[in-house]
Amino acid sequence: MITNRKEAAALFQKVDDRKKQLDAKSPLPAFTLKSLKEKLLLEWIYHSNAIEGNTLTLKETKVVIEGITVGDKTIREH
Repeated sequence: MITNRKEAAALFQKVDDRKKQLDAKSPLPAFTLKSLKEKLLLEWIYHSNAIEGNTLTLKETKVVIEGITVGDKTIREH
């Protein structure tokens, strides 16, 4: 948790530095972009569901997205 302006400034600087590193590697290969999109989508789904009270783990969420059900989980969670 950010508690003051100095911490916020340091965090923004870290983000800016990482953005510069990423820009230096641009354009990214197509397979890297695809992999990043899949990872971000998985994490987005997982965290959105967790906020709503879903108990699936990140790995279980990935399995469900791939079309496989997880034992001992309700239909609602799937």
